[in-house]
Amino acid sequence: MDSTGLILYEFPCNEKIRMYLRLETLFQRFEWFCSEESPYAHHAALSALFDLADATARSDLRNELLQELARQRQTLLRLRGRNDVNQTALKEALDEIAATVSDTSRIVGRSGQTIRENEWLQLVRTRQSIPGGTCEFDMPMLHWWLSMPPAHRQAELQSWAASLETTKRAVKLVLRHIRASMAEKACHADHGMYQLPMSGKAYTLARIWMDANDTLIPEVSANKYMLWIRFSRPDERRRLHAVQESVDFKLGLCG
Repeated sequence: MDSTGLILYEFPCNEKIRMYLRLETLFQRFEWFCSEESPYAHHAALSALFDLADATARSDLRNELLQELARQRQTLLRLRGRNDVNQTALKEALDEIAATVSDTSRIVGRSGQTIRENEWLQLVRTRQSIPGGTCEFDMPMLHWWLSMPPAHRQAELQSWAASLETTKRAVKLVLRHIRASMAEKACHADHGMYQLPMSGKAYTLARIWMDANDTLIPEVSANKYMLWIRFSRPDERRRLHAVQESVDFKLGLCG
């Protein structure tokens, strides 16, 4: 929820954006747990680190990021010389993309390989698949590590995640430019359903703002022809039920 009392829902319109949003969430989770000082938080940071290693293991991830950055660069290049565009800010954006492309192109091997090759980390990961499998009597080495000063644990966590830093910057930049391309409007759904013809436009991300005090929850599906939004409410067991009422909401389409 933001300061306006609204809650933001984001829905990807294609598989690439779905992957980038998942990576963004995992990076944010790892950074939050890592910034804390509690041993429990740093134990959770290890779990987030393992998830990141898996999520970045795709061999085609680097090429997909490079292709998306190249596409965004071409979009920005078309704005050169326009009087209604801040040319200084445009140059800074193009320089940032160029630097990120250069760094991403130089990634040697698969991102996160150092995590997967660390025997102790892999042992912790294996034991975590067992409920309660990382208790101190099962893994005294982990118990010893968690008893170290927080700054020491944070430094090690950050060193293990260092090989993921370039991927994190590229994903962050791609999503920032996608969100900046948003066209926003107020919308009204009749009988809890909203449909929007795509009219040949290839949107990549739908953003929906709802009143945080309401229990309405949007569900989105999209293809190249139509965007559907169905609003539901959860019951006391958190099962969703479609509503038939009118719903006002704010919609942002990116891409």
